[in-house]
Amino acid sequence: MEEEERFDLGHTVKKIFVIGIAAGLIFIGFIALMTLIGIVIAIPLLKKAYRMMTSNGDESCAHEKHKIKCPICKAKAKFYGDKIE
Repeated sequence: MEEEERFDLGHTVKKIFVIGIAAGLIFIGFIALMTLIGIVIAIPLLKKAYRMMTSNGDESCAHEKHKIKCPICKAKAKFYGDKIE
């Protein structure tokens, strides 16, 4: 006496739903991990850039027309009002 296999649509849909939710959570976790790594890399770089832009250093800048303070006065662009040289 052989039993027939029956296809259970409800059970298959549940499995597909669970697999979809798991894949979505893994994808969201991956994006969160990449964002965290990006933030960890960006914070020291932003701190360094801020220090470079705002520090007076040992040598002071004699040009008062700069909008951005340069640490050693080796700016490639000087700002005079609306003109850039």
